[in-house]
Amino acid sequence: MFSSFYTAASGMDAQLKKVEILSQNLANANTITYKQQRINFQELMYQKLGDIQAGTGVKLGQTERVFKTGAMQRTDNPLDVAIQGNGFFKVETLEGKILYTRDGRLAVENGELVVKDLGKLNVKVPSDVTNVTVEEDGTVIGYKGKDKIELGKIKLYDFINPNGLKVVGKNAFEATKEAGKPFEIEPKKDGNAIILAGFIEKSNVNILIK
Repeated sequence: MFSSFYTAASGMDAQLKKVEILSQNLANANTITYKQQRINFQELMYQKLGDIQAGTGVKLGQTERVFKTGAMQRTDNPLDVAIQGNGFFKVETLEGKILYTRDGRLAVENGELVVKDLGKLNVKVPSDVTNVTVEEDGTVIGYKGKDKIELGKIKLYDFINPNGLKVVGKNAFEATKEAGKPFEIEPKKDGNAIILAGFIEKSNVNILIK
């Protein structure tokens, strides 16, 4: 009798966890570059009751993020960029910490190309350069007077196991041993992801899918 209560309780707890994850997804359906979460459950060991095998409930398995690319939304702001395909931007925070993000809302601050409110991209922008934008292969260009100049190049990075990344807020992740060592991707080369200027990547949450 008591085992039946434990079995039912484990099922209730599993459903609560599922509701929590669904609630987080729905709350972030309009958050730029948010990746929906998915929860997996595992059945507990069966026990023999006479001539039948009875289940003993379920337990929480792995909670993972779905890193499928979200829809592209046009903004026509040349410093809004989106990654179409796999990969992350690598940024350095004011504290010197290295983070990874798909948020491409860029700005020029103190002579540096930065991801707003997050960190710099290691591309210098002289004060006399205007009309900065990013090409599909990550090349950052600007104009000094009427002359077009190349300022640097944004590279992308990816991981063997992106689900191992640590979420740190502000659409950013931190590398971990579980994620594996970050490896560099050259945008647009050999079918790699491209960088689209004038777009932002929306959340990949589909509110019509449970």
